[in-house]
Amino acid sequence: MKRSAFAIIALMLLLLSGCASQPTSAPDWIAGDSAQYKSSQYLIGRGQAATQEEAKDRARADLSKIFQVAVAVDSEDVQKFKTDTAGTGQYESQASRRITTHTSQIIRGIQIAELWQEPTTKNYHALAILPRLQTAASLRQQIGQLDEATGNHIEQSRKNSDLFLKIAAASHAVDSQQERESLQKSLQVVDTTGRGTESQWNLAKLNSDLDGLLKRVRIASQVAAGSTPGLAEVVSGALAKGGFMIETGQNPDFVLQAGMELADLGFQEGWYWQRGVLEITLSETGTGRVRGTRRWTIKSNAPDKESTSKRALSQADLVLKQELRAAIIDMASSR
Repeated sequence: MKRSAFAIIALMLLLLSGCASQPTSAPDWIAGDSAQYKSSQYLIGRGQAATQEEAKDRARADLSKIFQVAVAVDSEDVQKFKTDTAGTGQYESQASRRITTHTSQIIRGIQIAELWQEPTTKNYHALAILPRLQTAASLRQQIGQLDEATGNHIEQSRKNSDLFLKIAAASHAVDSQQERESLQKSLQVVDTTGRGTESQWNLAKLNSDLDGLLKRVRIASQVAAGSTPGLAEVVSGALAKGGFMIETGQNPDFVLQAGMELADLGFQEGWYWQRGVLEITLSETGTGRVRGTRRWTIKSNAPDKESTSKRALSQADLVLKQELRAAIIDMASSR
């Protein structure tokens, strides 16, 4: 009994000692700057919640906001494209915020440096940090790689005699510099000077050069018999938005054949449903050679059949305006 009583007293003393060693006063970073994680060396974020994990998540989100504001976060309907083994795409509309892949990678590098619990409320406070020096070095390395790739693409575009190979290379150069631009904005956040690394290329000029090349391509559009009414106007509009010259005469370089037939799926739970496949095929006029085919699944619903068809056509319009230019460049430049 004496040994048991002694063990209990020793355990209580140990617990009391542990409690006494925990800080009861709030750390400096709760309401102000951190002496340990200075703003010249770290970006910081703070979070408060009833649980540790939620406090950590809020701290990471607080730090992430710095990049989300700086890297042009667009609130819009994002079209998610999923590809199955047959190469058929499904578009789904979703309200979301678009953040670049590289910015997301930066955010994943955020660390939780400190955690503190209020003695009275028992709420947790978390401090998230991101080292400026290491993050800036990583961003500059990625920017250097993109600049090198841009130079190579520009050189390829100048040397190629094939128009579509020139276009494909010029398009890759634009893509590289657009990606670089988002990295530059992130670097300006991390860099204490706010300057980052300026590009030797002008993105507006690269886009202008690409548009000039696209206007040299003459494409005639055709719509397959039995297609949804209004598809011809949708295809013409997407070609124009893509920057191509629509050929109405007898000498087009390419013919773009489009088709979309919708099948009624019936009336289900108060909605009429339709489903179909939007298909485009690009062919050379001179040889008749098919350069490629792309397909997207279209599915729509509405309270009445007429509205269901209109929504399907609107979905096809959105798909083509977003994807047609890249699809044509990819098909035409393949060998």
